[in-house]
Order: sequence, then structure tokens, then C-alpha cells
Amino acid sequence: MHCSENDIIACICEGSSERTLIQLLLEENQLIFSSEQLLQGQTLTGTYRKPSKFTDQFLTMDYGGQKVVMFIIQDNKTPYSIKAPYSDKVLGPHLVVTAPEVEMLMIHSLNLYNQYQKVKSNKKPSIFVAEHLKKTSAKIKSASFIKDFYQNHDLRQSLIIHKQKAKSEKNIYFLADLLKPLV
Repeated sequence: MHCSENDIIACICEGSSERTLIQLLLEENQLIFSSEQLLQGQTLTGTYRKPSKFTDQFLTMDYGGQKVVMFIIQDNKTPYSIKAPYSDKVLGPHLVVTAPEVEMLMIHSLNLYNQYQKVKSNKKPSIFVAEHLKKTSAKIKSASFIKDFYQNHDLRQSLIIHKQKAKSEKNIYFLADLLKPLV
């Protein structure tokens, strides 16, 4: 996966949890790209999850020969394809999968991975975390809760641990792959 400081970045997030995590990482200057590089200066959601909508809105423009680097952040492995001739205007799309759920990052942050492995066939990560924290699953998925949670826990470390524990697949990336190397 390639990304330089001069690239134009399209970061399309499936939902608010993914978007919140990316925003936190951007604020902490932890990603291989910055807010200033983002199309429209922000992560994209909503209708841009449909490749045709993204193409109609952004790829009909001229970027002076510069390609748009695309990162699609979602919890499934559904391909995101840009059709020709517009596919020549992009690098990627790079599929960044947060499966099974972004709440797995909270499980790693709380050091509950082994405990979760014992019940994972019966419980989704969001339910497990909600029960452990004595909150509703809707609450732990909220942007405000996620922000508060990662003020007290190391998001970067949980991303790295998740990548180490999860099964990797060809052409599928983890959020940890978007982290800027530590210097």
C-alpha cells in the first residue's frame, strides 16, 4: 500500500464507529496521511460507499494527472470497484476491514481477548464489551463513548494487537496498516 504526503486521499468509512476511529488517529497524527490530504478535508461516508456515487462526485474532476489514493474502511470484505475509465484516476481502492467489529479493539484494550475467545461463538464483540462495561451496545458504538474510551486506552496498541491476532488475507488490510511508523 502506497501513500505519500502529496497524495490526495479518499477515506470512505462504513459507519460512525470507523469514522470516529479514523478521526482520532488523524488528530493524533498517527496515520500515513493527514486531514489536509483528504478529499473535502474529511472522511467520507453515506452515499460514497457506493462506487458509482463516488465516481460521479469526484472522479469526473481533473486532478492534474494526480491519482486519488482510496481507502475503504468497512467491516466486511465486499469489494469496492471503480469502473473504467475512472479506475485510471485512482490508486486502490485499498480495502481496510474491521471485521468482525471495531469493538474487538476495545476487547484488546481491556485485555479481554482470551476471555472473549471462550464465548465468541455465542456473543458478538459489541455485546461482550457492553456486558463487561455495563453499558448498552448502542452506547459503546457512539462517537462520544469511543472518544472517551480511547482517552484512557491506547488505540494504536489495540490496532497492532488486533492485526497480530487476526487472520490476514491477500489484498485485505487492517487499520494497523494505516499507522505511521514510529520514529
